[in-house]
Amino acid sequence: MPRVLLIDPDRDGLAALQQALGDAGLTNVAAVPSGSFALTMLERDRPDLIVSRAGVPDIDGYELCSIVRSDPSMTGVLFLLLADPGDAGPAGAIQGAPDRTLVGELTVATIVGEVMNLLGHDQPADVPRPATPEAEPAHGLHGSLGVMDLPDLTQAIALGNKTGILALVLRSGEGVVVFDHGRIVHAEFGRLAGEPAFAALVAAAHKEGRGSFTFNAVEVLAPNVPKTIQRSVKQLLLSTAAEIDEGRAGPAAIVPTK
Repeated sequence: MPRVLLIDPDRDGLAALQQALGDAGLTNVAAVPSGSFALTMLERDRPDLIVSRAGVPDIDGYELCSIVRSDPSMTGVLFLLLADPGDAGPAGAIQGAPDRTLVGELTVATIVGEVMNLLGHDQPADVPRPATPEAEPAHGLHGSLGVMDLPDLTQAIALGNKTGILALVLRSGEGVVVFDHGRIVHAEFGRLAGEPAFAALVAAAHKEGRGSFTFNAVEVLAPNVPKTIQRSVKQLLLSTAAEIDEGRAGPAAIVPTK
């Protein structure tokens, strides 16, 4: 029976997830409310999978993942990170990344489904397969910009250190944002490219309050993909917010493709 270790400062949520995993057939599940307590558990009992909230006060989920990845005795331990859209990313580079990161208002069913997928288990018939964007984060992240806005979405992809193309469909047009290991390297919207395209996409999505997105993850970007953006995601979002406040970014700046 696989061993699972849960880390969440919300004790009620922790108990609910532990119960749901037990109902799904995983009976060897330990639950702790802090990162330091988790490290104590890890010294005694090596789990097969760690499920940790990003926002753990003492040792956050990113740091804990880095500690696990740097420990040779933990080789092969799976790590599932659960992040809220507003969670701050790691202050610096971390050694290794989670096997999977889920971002958003996650239901217990979503988390149980991802745990079962990571462990290679079939989901029980009474555990619904969620249709939310975070249900398929590795290959087919998709959903509505009315549920997760574009800045939060870009930060979520960056936190997951993903490579791939984010395709956006808005009322005012279609656009793309290209990621390379969590960094935005290119954007297009109408005839705009680079940072102006990204700023116009954020402004248009904010103004319209609707639209859809699909993120297609890849292992490596094609060599002919242009690299028009050099700044970090944080810097890019800050400059975009300033441009929107000053009225320098928005649908009016877009040159139609036709």
